[in-house]
Amino acid sequence: MLEFLSRLEILLNPTVLGQVIVNGISLSAIYILVALGFTLLFGIMRVVNFAHGEFAMLGAFAFYHLTKDLNWPWMIALPAGVIGVAAASLVLEWLVFRWFYQRMFESMIGLLGLNMMLIYGGVLLWDTHERNIPAASQEVLMVGDIIIPIDRLIVVVIALAALSAFYLFIRHTRAGLAMRAAAQDVETAETQGVDTRYIYKVAFFVAILLAALAGSLWGQIYAVSPHLGERPLMMAFIVVILGGMGSIPGAALGGALLGFTESIVGTAFGAAASAFLSFGVVIVLLVFRPWGILGTPEN
Repeated sequence: MLEFLSRLEILLNPTVLGQVIVNGISLSAIYILVALGFTLLFGIMRVVNFAHGEFAMLGAFAFYHLTKDLNWPWMIALPAGVIGVAAASLVLEWLVFRWFYQRMFESMIGLLGLNMMLIYGGVLLWDTHERNIPAASQEVLMVGDIIIPIDRLIVVVIALAALSAFYLFIRHTRAGLAMRAAAQDVETAETQGVDTRYIYKVAFFVAILLAALAGSLWGQIYAVSPHLGERPLMMAFIVVILGGMGSIPGAALGGALLGFTESIVGTAFGAAASAFLSFGVVIVLLVFRPWGILGTPEN
């Protein structure tokens, strides 16, 4: 009990608490990016993309090579690497993913195999050791006693800008409106003139774009390796279960909850306690509300 109170006292220290909030925002933003892509594929195509985390890994490696090996400026390498991975992924969309659209259970098995192929393909190509992406900035910002690394602040700004752009795209463009219609009812959308094959491609491109961006930002904060995608994939599952499978607002809410929970609990009690609590909440939610916080029960 005394140890618990001691850890809680440390957490409530203004300096520590400020840094926990900054870390929580950055983690939440990255988790939301990953989860939005995951839930977009499920909501529209009913595809459970077990390979989603590996596209985050590919995005991180593209960013790494452009900055480290080619010496591209950070703000040019990031969009170039992310868009390049999303564009190249359309080959896999044509070869693999399109055969699993609207086939949820088959997609789980087939894309689990693709996930393993991408992981071990990465190991063969890059080996298993970790690499560091050059930091966007080595400077820090002092707000009272709170120390905020500028590179982490840049990650937060980029992630929030991407989330805002995604919101505007999904709400105010013809393609975004068509995606929402297809997510509601594919057959009805087709009768209204929606080209679902084209919409599937656009949705896939956007989903992989978000995953690759999340992986690049994750690699900027932590490290890059062929196994980088495992944690983002696990977090995406937790987020979409919390928020509700196929629910975009639910993905945003679940990402925020998970990011701040991990930051607060991890800082005070360690990573093991954070993981224990996160999965414990998921189990309880699956028992009492399996459709998630903002999801809807299927008839």
